[in-house]
Amino acid sequence: MLLKQSEKLVVNTILIKEKVKHFQLADRYTELTIISDVRDRDLVEHELLARGRDHEEWRQKQLRGELEKIRIDKLFHSSFSGGGLFSRMKKFYKRSGSGNFTGTSAVVSGVAGIGKTTMVQKIVHDWATGKIYPHFHFVFIFKFRDLNSLNCRITLNRLIVEQYPYLKDVLDELWKHPETLLFIFDGLDEFRGSIDFADIRRHTEPQRKCTDPEFRCKLSDIVYSLIQKKLLPGCSVLVTSRPTALQLLAKAQVSVWAEILGFVGEERREYFHKFFEDQEVAAAVYSHVEENELLFTMCFNPSYCWILALSLGPFFTRKHSNKQRVPKTVTQLFSYYIYNILSHHSVKMESPRDVMLKIGEMAFAGVSQGNIVFSDEDLIQYDLQPSQFLSGFLMELMERESSEHIVVYTFPHLTIQEFVAALAQFLPQNAENLRKLLNNAHKEKDGRFEIFLRFVAGLSSPRAAQPLEEFLGPFVQQTICVVINWLTEKFRTHTKFSQSTSGKRKLLNTLHYLFESQNQALAQQTLGSVQTLTFGDHSPDKALRLTPIDCVVVSQAIGLCTTIKQMDLRSCYIQDEGLQRLVPALHKCQELQ
Repeated sequence: MLLKQSEKLVVNTILIKEKVKHFQLADRYTELTIISDVRDRDLVEHELLARGRDHEEWRQKQLRGELEKIRIDKLFHSSFSGGGLFSRMKKFYKRSGSGNFTGTSAVVSGVAGIGKTTMVQKIVHDWATGKIYPHFHFVFIFKFRDLNSLNCRITLNRLIVEQYPYLKDVLDELWKHPETLLFIFDGLDEFRGSIDFADIRRHTEPQRKCTDPEFRCKLSDIVYSLIQKKLLPGCSVLVTSRPTALQLLAKAQVSVWAEILGFVGEERREYFHKFFEDQEVAAAVYSHVEENELLFTMCFNPSYCWILALSLGPFFTRKHSNKQRVPKTVTQLFSYYIYNILSHHSVKMESPRDVMLKIGEMAFAGVSQGNIVFSDEDLIQYDLQPSQFLSGFLMELMERESSEHIVVYTFPHLTIQEFVAALAQFLPQNAENLRKLLNNAHKEKDGRFEIFLRFVAGLSSPRAAQPLEEFLGPFVQQTICVVINWLTEKFRTHTKFSQSTSGKRKLLNTLHYLFESQNQALAQQTLGSVQTLTFGDHSPDKALRLTPIDCVVVSQAIGLCTTIKQMDLRSCYIQDEGLQRLVPALHKCQELQ
């Protein structure tokens, strides 16, 4: 059963006749770089932004061999290469007669779209085909999003039987050999329950203890007890999660902490060549991505690669296509992504503009509240009937997942949700509240609105708006003026107060907004008189770490300035790749630190 479930990889296509394609997993799977590291799990910034800034450092360390790379067949095995990690882990393990360690609790983290669920599928497939982990006789997989509907108390036996009914009569025998069992829980960040590993009441209150497969308790207690080896001690558990939910596991007895970095080096090229059947198209798309620093740096994330391949592919397959129109900014890229969906489905909708506005309002509420999973009730609240999925449009824009208990909807990637939320700001006829919304979003210190605001700025550009206006009607000019005026005001404010770390971050964000807007007149108006740009400091704690993407944006900003009297880049961790992006503009700086 698990072999059949895991052998096919489903890929969305944004084609009305062929919504999805099925491929053999073995033909399409591109190896992910997974590193062993116990990192700071208290991530407060927008996880995609944080991953973007951290990724170059992690990648460089990995390439220099300072971080230990873990293969998926070694997560539950004794033969890790690094002595340091091995010695740290030894105390958590128990030897089995076969020479493998048993009773392992492993946590694999990674941001949205980085490949956690596909990695789980690959592990299950390779196990089912006998390639890895022969000491596991049974593997049980659960998705937290499917388990959210289990509000009542339940036994582990019942949980297993509901998903694997054919095991009903052999459970008692299975429990006698827990060292042969692997439990996989995918997507802890989507779990609505609470698992507090620091809660001492679990040790004192009988109703919170779960030590027997027949004991009726909350689902969170079952997961807790499996990880803490209070239930079926000797079994192994794998949990995947976004970084934002890792604090739930801070006090857990976890043997292996690992993080998916995504694609490194040639893995990016390999993805595109596996995505396209026509290798000439694959080479052309990858070449365009590689030449565009912004797009290329996104490619560590498989989900971004998927969006890039879907959106850019048509530009290199159409005859006589205008290569000058190929997207250059992230906003332009996502505009064409939505354009491709609308071009297949807008005919079937009475008012694509109204539907997109409602979806955008729901998406914005999700961004505001940190919600990425929506229910039928959420759709109905925004006057989006679940039956509308039959029209095809919502099926392309959002993914529907159903189980025996619940139906949920998600955007294919958090960044798509943020783009749709930004797009909704341009569709109402009244823009009175927009300035207040932008100011409030800009004040948030946790970074949740940074990508959203970049998209708002980008959509004020005619080039980004033009393909969407074909189906959604013209963007309201008043809205565009509000955005441009807001950008002007924020930039002038942040160039004056950039000594603090938060001030430097806001200044850099504003430069990103200007870059996405592609508004040359606005950029020259705001940047022409700037004489000082400060992102660095003698103290690394007070300096911003600039990624190659940041350096592209800063380089354009310098190029639009008349003369920079002083440029402070001390302790910015620019490295060679970032410096290459800055060099063409640095001659304008009279004093460079």
